[in-house]
Amino acid sequence: MKKLIVFPILLLLALANFLYASESGIIPKTLLILPETSAVKIKWILIPEKKTSSEITQKISFIIDNNNEPILLYREKLIINPIKNYIVKTRDPLKDIICLDNGVIIFSDGKNLGYLELEKNINDTLPVAKLKTVAKLPQSDSRLFKGDDSLYSLSYNPKNKNYEIYIFNPLNKNFEKILSLKEKIYSLSGKGAHLFISSGKQIKEYKNGKFYIVYEHPRQDIKEIFYSENAGLFYKTENGIGFVKDDNSIEFLQSENFEVFFKGSSIYVLFLKAMAILELENIDDLKNYNFKIEKVIDINRTF
Repeated sequence: MKKLIVFPILLLLALANFLYASESGIIPKTLLILPETSAVKIKWILIPEKKTSSEITQKISFIIDNNNEPILLYREKLIINPIKNYIVKTRDPLKDIICLDNGVIIFSDGKNLGYLELEKNINDTLPVAKLKTVAKLPQSDSRLFKGDDSLYSLSYNPKNKNYEIYIFNPLNKNFEKILSLKEKIYSLSGKGAHLFISSGKQIKEYKNGKFYIVYEHPRQDIKEIFYSENAGLFYKTENGIGFVKDDNSIEFLQSENFEVFFKGSSIYVLFLKAMAILELENIDDLKNYNFKIEKVIDINRTF
């Protein structure tokens, strides 16, 4: 039997203007809205400090490894584990850090895909690592995206002025083209040749050679999308994280200046204002609910 969201609970949660960690600090201007009977659990991987730290504005991305510990790529050249307190500097700038479903962590500099190898006999205050190439990327400025047991490359081809999507074949260690599009693509995910792409405010599904619009955000561009067959389809905008089902969405988190990582049945949120990481366990439970959201909250008008 499918369940319905209990709207009085939603409204009650929406009145709070922060996310709170017991015996610690708060995340200001943040709304977390979940069904009353949801199995989703909240867990802090890094708790927010009581004293607000300086907000990070430099480029940062992160993954969660098999030990459920965060690994951050900061300013393209620093690899940081804030739980074990180690820092490694990379020889050259890196563009992407990806954690595959099997736990393998890979990196990209935009031209090459590989893993990090520590250099020896380096006279530096920090350990120094270099990228050990496993495969060449299709273009010189490619981006990597993780799908469900799939790894994709997205690049802009200046010759034909198309955005091109490739899938990695681990058997021959090559990227094989799936499709080419004129429209700008922000993000993608999927499984094999079954794709979800974001372009502007829309999420489109590509299946059996055809495109279908599965969701259009009423206000913001879709910056990232995350997908697995088990959990479903999720998205990130500048201020929100949402779950898409039957052409509708529930935007269950609203905040400012945050990054998102998706693995298994969990979504992890890195709040850059407090350098705190929140895990939403059992996020796949949202697929058991029927919902129709008439209006997505605008956090910039709420506070």
